[in-house]
Amino acid sequence: MAPKQRSARQPRPKPVLEVAGLRAAIDAPPVDLSLQPGTTLTFFGNQPAALSRLLDVLAGFLPQLGGIITVSGNDVTSRAPAERRMRIVSPRDPLFPHLDLRDNIAFGLRASRQNRTEARAAAGRMISLLGLDGIAGLRPAELSPEQSLRARLARALVTSPDVLLLDDPLHTLDPHAARRIPILLGTLSRALNLSVIQSVSRREDALRGGGEIAVFHDNRLLQCADAARLYDRPDCVEVAILFGETNTLPGQVLGIDDDVARVHLACGGIVDAVAAENLTEGQECLVCVRPDRISPFFGAQGLGMDEEGEAPVRGILTDSTHLGNHIRMRVRCAEGTEIELRRPPLQAQKIPVPGTAVQLAWPAAHATAFPPGTGMY
Repeated sequence: MAPKQRSARQPRPKPVLEVAGLRAAIDAPPVDLSLQPGTTLTFFGNQPAALSRLLDVLAGFLPQLGGIITVSGNDVTSRAPAERRMRIVSPRDPLFPHLDLRDNIAFGLRASRQNRTEARAAAGRMISLLGLDGIAGLRPAELSPEQSLRARLARALVTSPDVLLLDDPLHTLDPHAARRIPILLGTLSRALNLSVIQSVSRREDALRGGGEIAVFHDNRLLQCADAARLYDRPDCVEVAILFGETNTLPGQVLGIDDDVARVHLACGGIVDAVAAENLTEGQECLVCVRPDRISPFFGAQGLGMDEEGEAPVRGILTDSTHLGNHIRMRVRCAEGTEIELRRPPLQAQKIPVPGTAVQLAWPAAHATAFPPGTGMY
């Protein structure tokens, strides 16, 4: 019997876009990132204007102050926008008001001297693909915000770019349209092997992108990872705050054992948390724990200190609000620290009135202790 042959490992595809040492502004540190074919990378941060500028620099509409941009193996750093194999959809590039939808979509092909018949035929295929059948003769002023976005997507895609850049595409849409467009982009990505970089101003929109998320603070790239890692293992306090909307609780490290730090919190209580890199015993620190990871225990019966030396955080419930998919609660500790919790709506009937004493606890794996000097606050 012939021995089984070991299957050869498939080589990782080369990135369709590579950015090395790119500086988009005078005060911006260099940015390094890459985009794999057929994937979506989402920019999310506290300054949407900085993300818009970065996209304009990638597209070639603004100059970079250093770095190299490579598309499909070709250095496009010094090339004009039309020669970069990238197309951008942004509020700064609206549809032409004097052209109908079909001619707007065909414009890029006509500008590259493709004949009118072929250009309009290609535009027709994009009209069908983007769900714009029946309104091809309308002018931009007659389109809804969602129809306008679909038309601008079609105008960008009709030229078959290697990379599609989207500048906060969901910002002006109503909630229902904002849920439909990511589904459409996913369908287009699979059908066209589309590679996308998009910037968004809302965390919910970043999550709907489905791929990796690059989190920025101002012009600085903090971390690029999938949503699960950004939530559960943020690299720094800024990521935990910007993306995870975490509670940040100051304290002092009592000890570290097997990458788990025991921390005496300033608001009271002794808790365990995953120790971030460079954290040492005796240091002051910030413990980051997301609102949905905290469990409340109400009533006079306390948790007390457990056999391992943990003591719960104690406080008073100040308010609770039903927000549809969760209950938001706020707890104030004795020295004034406020902690936010989010619990499933099924627990709404179990929440007592404001003023009730409460104790808080969470698993060590659901919190991270960062050394001082790494936070925004």
